[in-house]
Amino acid sequence: MGSDCHRLVAESLREEQMYLCCYCESEVAPGTSHVEHMAPRSGEPARMYEYSNLAASCNGGTAEHCGHFKDSRHKNPGFFYDPTKFCPPHDPTTERLIGYLFDGSVEPASGLHLSDREKATYMIGYIGLDCPRLTGRRRQQARAIVSVLGGDPDDDLVQWARNYYLNSDSEERMRPFPSLSKALLSHEWLGRRR
Repeated sequence: MGSDCHRLVAESLREEQMYLCCYCESEVAPGTSHVEHMAPRSGEPARMYEYSNLAASCNGGTAEHCGHFKDSRHKNPGFFYDPTKFCPPHDPTTERLIGYLFDGSVEPASGLHLSDREKATYMIGYIGLDCPRLTGRRRQQARAIVSVLGGDPDDDLVQWARNYYLNSDSEERMRPFPSLSKALLSHEWLGRRR
């Protein structure tokens, strides 16, 4: 902690993650994030310095969500690290587990098998993805997208919104909550609005 190596690892992780929290997809910066051990040091000490076990996580504000929340027995007594249910955020199969709703809430995605539904429920609770503050921030994002699109968006506007919300900017930074944006800008959701 506090060493040049730690600072370099932290910056490397933020850069790789396009400056988004590995769990909730909020923006992360040096003063608002930390190097997260996805498998906790106490649970898997041999992985403490394994780069593939490290990620940049937001600090969760008052520790309502993400890295500081997940292993706090005081704030999150109902969930413990379970390697059979934990889904690393960098694993491409993890994205399909969480369903994002227009009101900013999250739930297990529809159509999951029972074991995947259990993993999704576990991850939502373990990381606190359903905390009110985070849900409110996602709701604001959803409203901004709907406001941009209007009532009956043409294809050019939809394509512009996809480029804006789902691609990095000129500094290789993603806008917050790309999974929510992707769900709202999907053909299925847009088709229901028309």
